Amino acid sequence: MPVIPPGMVFDPNGVEILSLYLPMLIDNGGNVVACLGEFSDLIKVSNVYSCKPEFFFSNDEPDALGRGDHRFVFSHREKIAQKNSNGKRPRRDVHGSEGGGFWRSSTGDKSVMDDHGRVLGFLNMLNFYEYHGNNNNYKKKNREEEFKKTNWIMYEYRLNRDKFQEWVICKIKNTGRKRDAPNATMDNDDGGLVQEIEDLVSSLDED
Repeated sequence: MPVIPPGMVFDPNGVEILSLYLPMLIDNGGNVVACLGEFSDLIKVSNVYSCKPEFFFSNDEPDALGRGDHRFVFSHREKIAQKNSNGKRPRRDVHGSEGGGFWRSSTGDKSVMDDHGRVLGFLNMLNFYEYHGNNNNYKKKNREEEFKKTNWIMYEYRLNRDKFQEWVICKIKNTGRKRDAPNATMDNDDGGLVQEIEDLVSSLDED
């Protein structure tokens, strides 16, 4: 297993994800070995909606790969219905033997632009909500007391295309975990776009 020198963390920003990693993975059919070689474990290939987010952090070995407190996942999205061809309504409910939940958008799509002002794609921040009790049926979970918001958040990156984008790269993290460095700062994604989104969500929660 390759080792990244101490202090270095794999944390590409939105421009790097949308201009390099996501197109490269789509073109290679999700073959991370062909794309990343010996560093293929830096991006998992999995369905983020097939399991709860903690799955991607379970049974981890010491973080020799510099993944920090987050995980990147190349994932497939499904439309709720064929009529939603514009990609605004992907299926985001999670069903599993260990219990389910769902990802809810906190901000809607935010444009990610390159240095020339061209829109490469979109970033959407989502929060994970867990179901209460034994009822794991998303359609029947329509009352606030039947689910609770967790500390898990996800940044979903998709390309700027006219048709529904089936493939995305998701960055998953637990905001309840403490960072190792006491003076660590917020993620420096997309020229402060992620910080702006998190500040907005925090202000909405306070209201």
